[in-house]
Amino acid sequence: MFTIKDASENVVKKVFKKPSKGLQRFHWNLRYEEKNPINLNSSSFYNPFAGASEGTLVNPGTYTIELGYYHKGVLTSMVSPISFTVKALDNTVMPAKDRASKVAFQRKVSTLQGKIQASQRMLSEAENKIKYIKEAIKLVEQPIDVLSSSVRNIELKIKEISIKLNGDPLKNRLDIQQLPTPSNRVRIIVNEQKYSTASPTQTHLESFDIAKEEYSPINEQIIALLKVDIKELEKQLKAIDAPYTPGRLEINH
Repeated sequence: MFTIKDASENVVKKVFKKPSKGLQRFHWNLRYEEKNPINLNSSSFYNPFAGASEGTLVNPGTYTIELGYYHKGVLTSMVSPISFTVKALDNTVMPAKDRASKVAFQRKVSTLQGKIQASQRMLSEAENKIKYIKEAIKLVEQPIDVLSSSVRNIELKIKEISIKLNGDPLKNRLDIQQLPTPSNRVRIIVNEQKYSTASPTQTHLESFDIAKEEYSPINEQIIALLKVDIKELEKQLKAIDAPYTPGRLEINH
């Protein structure tokens, strides 16, 4: 395992390589990692239009790299850290006046993007839970009316929260203008800033603040949906001995 750290001893990047004979090389793209949710799915074919999973460029400065052997959860240091210097090329048309502030802003945007994508993933998981719960309600030997009403209310909440976070998909298809959502705002900033050498514009800064402020109560609604509404519904399902549904805690005595 190769560990790259900045001058303040903060870990910037970890690279895992399987040991093999001979001289081996790898290249670091001089970027931080993204903050997006973990996705273990991979495409079965090469897609040249797929976006690269990479964060913003690091600040110019001194960095160190050290080599360790990672085996069964134990990391053994192999060699002492070696320092190297990262320099910015003088080939930009609009270089940022304050590179450190620019990188700090890009990292804040990356963090917020990761949180928003995590919330989107949680909403998707909640929606998937409801699909299984609806099938369980059909099979359980109990009246359907009360539980179905609870499920319907949760479905409406999921739809309402999703529109607040991502926008109305029907309006998108019909090309109907709607107010920017936190997801849309952050996506635009990332698209315009990730590979830019210029400082963030005032619009970027203000849009980020708005997205962050609007996202916070939406995230609270998602957490309440999962921890209160769906958990209560799952308790009711367990109480009437409904078939198991994914994510439901089952403790048998």
